[in-house]
Amino acid sequence: MILKQCPRCKKLHSITVECPNKCFEHLKKESDRYYDKHKRKNKEVYNNKKWELTRQRSLATSDNICLYTLYKYNRIVPATLVHHIIEVESNKKLIYDLDNLIPLSDTAHREVHRRYKSENIEQVQEELRQYKQLYQAGRGV
Repeated sequence: MILKQCPRCKKLHSITVECPNKCFEHLKKESDRYYDKHKRKNKEVYNNKKWELTRQRSLATSDNICLYTLYKYNRIVPATLVHHIIEVESNKKLIYDLDNLIPLSDTAHREVHRRYKSENIEQVQEELRQYKQLYQAGRGV
């Protein structure tokens, strides 16, 4: 068996598995934390208590369910983040507006941003608003 040394804890482990001490996960969390605090666009928006409370409220309104995956793919997936339907750069007045926020999973969030670039952004935004309205109306799937 071929072994490699973890650069963080120096423990030897098989090259086919990650470090048993979960060092990769720890390094990723540290990297994400650094990015959020120092390199992220609009960091002043996301690094404050008002955003965190707004984010939690938005997630709670959808019971922490990704609305995009629920209505587009008919699957229930936990929402891990909150997306601005109209982006922050476009309208700073809507940053903390719950009507402009939709809970998404990480995968759905990446897909939405890809669609923003490749499709008509207004159509994608309208689709997101419809998903949100459907959930708020209590119609379910």
